[in-house]
Amino acid sequence: MFVLETDTIELESKRIPVIIITFKLAVKNSFPIEKSEARKIKDNSMSDNVIILGAGASFATGIPLMAGFVEKMWEFATRKQVNGKPMSQNDIDTFQKAIKIRNELDSYHGRALYNDRNLEDILSILTFDEMLQSKRKKDKLLWFTKAISRTIELTCSVKHDGNNSLQELSRGEYRLFWNHILYNYVRRNIKIPVIISLNYDLVLERALFHCLIGTNLRLSKLSIDGIEIGYHYDPVGDFQYVVEQAKFDIGEDVEREEVGTILEKGHVENSIRVEILKLHGSLNFPKRKMEEPQLLVRPVEEPFILPPIINKMSSAKSITKMWGIALQRLRSAKNVIIVGYSMPWTDIYMQYFLKTALGPNLDLNRIHVFDPVLYRNDATSQEMKERYAACFSPQLQNRIVFRHQQRGNIEKGTFEHFVKLLGSSDILF
Repeated sequence: MFVLETDTIELESKRIPVIIITFKLAVKNSFPIEKSEARKIKDNSMSDNVIILGAGASFATGIPLMAGFVEKMWEFATRKQVNGKPMSQNDIDTFQKAIKIRNELDSYHGRALYNDRNLEDILSILTFDEMLQSKRKKDKLLWFTKAISRTIELTCSVKHDGNNSLQELSRGEYRLFWNHILYNYVRRNIKIPVIISLNYDLVLERALFHCLIGTNLRLSKLSIDGIEIGYHYDPVGDFQYVVEQAKFDIGEDVEREEVGTILEKGHVENSIRVEILKLHGSLNFPKRKMEEPQLLVRPVEEPFILPPIINKMSSAKSITKMWGIALQRLRSAKNVIIVGYSMPWTDIYMQYFLKTALGPNLDLNRIHVFDPVLYRNDATSQEMKERYAACFSPQLQNRIVFRHQQRGNIEKGTFEHFVKLLGSSDILF
């Protein structure tokens, strides 16, 4: 169990040696949960709120957007450095092979119109090429997918090694996101939102570890005994953790201890369940069930990443279940929040996914869209609004909120802006 203090959660922790003393007896039943509360915990999958995260939601961590992905891969292959430090030989080989594969597609320009600097274009061509059942074609897609995985890992500033120690967090808004979600659940009786992510990265998972491991959630009356992450991706199953109290030695010059929390693998009856539906795959999704235990915050060697071709569901049976559950959750949602997704005209499949999911939803009250472009008074902003409006009926178009109040020195439309409102407004039902 742990506490949440909104006035201290944004403080940055430093990576320093710690001594952890676990108090297991203090965990269970210190703050007993009534049976009615236990039922609410078990039922939190039927949330009134669904949050959809696009690439823009992770942009502040340093991960490039689709338009800049290939450029970053080329930079790694050429400079052989990451943040001024030499890159490993394995990474150099990976990026150089990926760029070579991209260059080999140059011959397509003679007959086909495609952008060799656009990640989606390259992946789509490689995916269709793979259908020829050639080993060389399969290897090309494998190497390019590996380069994507490494680009995300090398550029992402949100790190966590999975150990129960104080670790530095470069972007506090991602930890604050979980702080608000959990606080709203325990204190305001707002069910945990269903999270639908279109991203491959592990930003959310690592931010959750930063939230639950350390001293930032201390001395509170909130009671959380455990946390479960449900992906609905069969090869990994659920990730279950028990939240336990511990003492951290945080003194540098003078010894000083603070009470905090750590995570241990395991299950308790009153765990809070969080659904994260990663429709395009994830760096911690293996292609098949693994024998050795996995850690939520660590990528696997060959991750399952779904290429952005037209029929995303039928191209991967292992993820079809997840797409179906995402449809169900959206059809029962009263409030949908979309952060960092521009609804491009080329993403026809996602447009029809949203139409199919929200079309029969008679309870839908609001759609909130967060994107910095929407706060500009130009044609680009208007075009994005028109793309969203084109997905929905005139009645629902009037319920799409494109601009939100903003307090403090925060860029409007960003993930940080959304998180700020998450803790200070009634954006959630």
